[in-house]
Amino acid sequence: MTEKKIKETLKLLIPQLGGIDFALLGTANLKLQGMDFNPNDLDFLVDDTGINKISKLFKSKITKNSGYLEICFIIDKIEVHFVSNILNNMRPANFIEHIIIVEKYNLKIPCMSLQSELEAYEKMGRNKDKEKTIALKKKLNFKIN
Repeated sequence: MTEKKIKETLKLLIPQLGGIDFALLGTANLKLQGMDFNPNDLDFLVDDTGINKISKLFKSKITKNSGYLEICFIIDKIEVHFVSNILNNMRPANFIEHIIIVEKYNLKIPCMSLQSELEAYEKMGRNKDKEKTIALKKKLNFKIN
């Protein structure tokens, strides 16, 4: 996904999320925080109350994935995912405490901290995320094994 598509999609989406606690996560988050990754989609973290509001707002069906709630929909050909932090052992229950605000595209975008992202990628332990884990450790000045 190009930087232009990220910008356009976030400019359409974020103003609609007023009153909902959320945070951008995943590859798009890493990109916004200056890392050289190209996202395929936009991923967000919310709580169960937020996911229910977003489901109604975007008329999207809530599914249950490994115990936590999730919705997915398309905005201008871009896949958008929201996952709940409730019963989601990959993400912190107190995710609000891990949010930083990234100011970009004339938006204030709540994003998960890079430290929190590193912890999530390490918990997931997926081969496809090894490059991200190494890059995050370097950016955070961690020792790389």
